[in-house]
Amino acid sequence: MKKLKVLTISIILVMALSLAGPSFDVSARPLAAASPTLGAAESYSILAGETVTNTGPTTMPGDLGVSPGSAVTGFPPGTISPGTIHAADANAALAQIGNTAAFTSLDQGCTTTYPGVKDLVGENLVPGVYCADAFELSGTLTLSGSGVWIFKSAATLITSGTANVVGGDPCNVWWRVASSATLGTNTSLIGNILALTSISLQTGASLNGRALAQTGAVTLDANTITVPVCAVAPTATPVTPTATPVTPTATPVTPTITPGGPTLTQTNTPTNTPADEHTDEHAREHADTSSFARNRFCSTAWYGSLRTTCRKGLC
Repeated sequence: MKKLKVLTISIILVMALSLAGPSFDVSARPLAAASPTLGAAESYSILAGETVTNTGPTTMPGDLGVSPGSAVTGFPPGTISPGTIHAADANAALAQIGNTAAFTSLDQGCTTTYPGVKDLVGENLVPGVYCADAFELSGTLTLSGSGVWIFKSAATLITSGTANVVGGDPCNVWWRVASSATLGTNTSLIGNILALTSISLQTGASLNGRALAQTGAVTLDANTITVPVCAVAPTATPVTPTATPVTPTATPVTPTITPGGPTLTQTNTPTNTPADEHTDEHAREHADTSSFARNRFCSTAWYGSLRTTCRKGLC
């Protein structure tokens, strides 16, 4: 009885575990960081939502645009070559659409999350998505390897002191700033800054990349801005198959007669026919007549009464 009770409890436990199913603790790894496309904003060095203000001999090669605002001041002394100024026109509006889409695309899963405000000075970082409440850079940041670096700030980005970046590809370095970005005096940064509100480059600050603000202003002061030459992803061109008509060609066939083939030989087998019998009878009669002529016989009336007397009884 005791054994039966133990067996029953064991069966109940097995059934309970089977119904519960397997339980696994799986932590999904974030995918590798990916660069977004900028669309119409690709050709821009500076893009603002409200206004662009410049002081001093700022230089930039790409376009400068404002949308939906229209105010652009300080050019000259600032120079744009070979780019163009787009103030509240259709081109600037399209650029803002591309800017907004890229900002959204940069909201990728974090590979590394720093608590609070993170100063990146002294860091040596491989490609990935780095997240913090805010980012600062007060010295040298090293980017190692090849790939895409995304820095996601929940608030601000501020550079100061001797801030600079070593390594990395400016085409694949992205600063996603949920508020405003400020590049301090004589500091240097690479990559594309996409700020939701505003961007300020203080005196002498340099940027190898783009400064794209969605809603606020971009403020410049004797800055050097360069735009990296980035490879454009190839566009697949659909290939339409073309049907080529095929005209059948008739090939004449010349029969070949091979010597030495079978030869048809006709063999005539004599056949006795009534005509042949008649001929034999005639010959026999001729022989008999000759014999009749040679032999002696008598005839009393050969031509008259048709009575013939043959000595041998042949007539």
